[in-house]
Amino acid sequence: MDSIVLAGGFAKRMLPLTEKTPKQLLDVAGKPMLSHVLHSLESVSPDRVIVSVNSFFAPNFNKFVEGYEGPLNLQLFVESSNSEDEKLGALGALNLLFNELSITGPVIIAGGDNLSDFDLSRMLTQSDKTQRDVIGLYDVEDYELAKLYGIAEIDGDRIVDFIEKPAEPESTLAATAYWLLSEDGVSNFFEYINSGGDRDALGNFLAWNVRRNDVRCVSFRGNWYDIGDLESYKAAQKWLTN
Repeated sequence: MDSIVLAGGFAKRMLPLTEKTPKQLLDVAGKPMLSHVLHSLESVSPDRVIVSVNSFFAPNFNKFVEGYEGPLNLQLFVESSNSEDEKLGALGALNLLFNELSITGPVIIAGGDNLSDFDLSRMLTQSDKTQRDVIGLYDVEDYELAKLYGIAEIDGDRIVDFIEKPAEPESTLAATAYWLLSEDGVSNFFEYINSGGDRDALGNFLAWNVRRNDVRCVSFRGNWYDIGDLESYKAAQKWLTN
């Protein structure tokens, strides 16, 4: 099984730190952010980890891969975008990658800016049991805070609805950028793309998918940081340095 790390953004909200360094290679507790993401993937033992990056920051990531001494088999996939205006979006990048590398699934996807202490092998167990897509959820435990996230409504371990930043959340279960797509899930992804679905945020596909197909979940507790701005970056630094 392959794993994909999405690291193709330009992180404009984190300037000036990201002017010459991609967000995923910023230092977090003495190591590049990406090193922490890769460490979390070791528990699922992927055959290879494909790091999807833009062409502007490709040299930075190439240097990281050349110096990587961990147990995972890393491969770079370089998108053509050189600026924010040219970026493909997370779903657009996945579409290009799936097509060019003939990815058929199952495949586990991780956001290159999601840091956690989750045991991701639980998603593999759920996938093996159900043969369905599996989404990692995190309970933010606060309905006001839930209004800031993409929130899933579940029935048992099945996601029955998903709404981005709901005004009245039905739950406090936020979708993380940890996904496991089955073979059917990859086929459904292509159906979504070919139907003209928005190619930006992951949640756009998730909302479409859960209303048409059986999508399962694993609900995590512990620590999770979706690093999109300087405040969340500082919070993750504090967590990992304590």
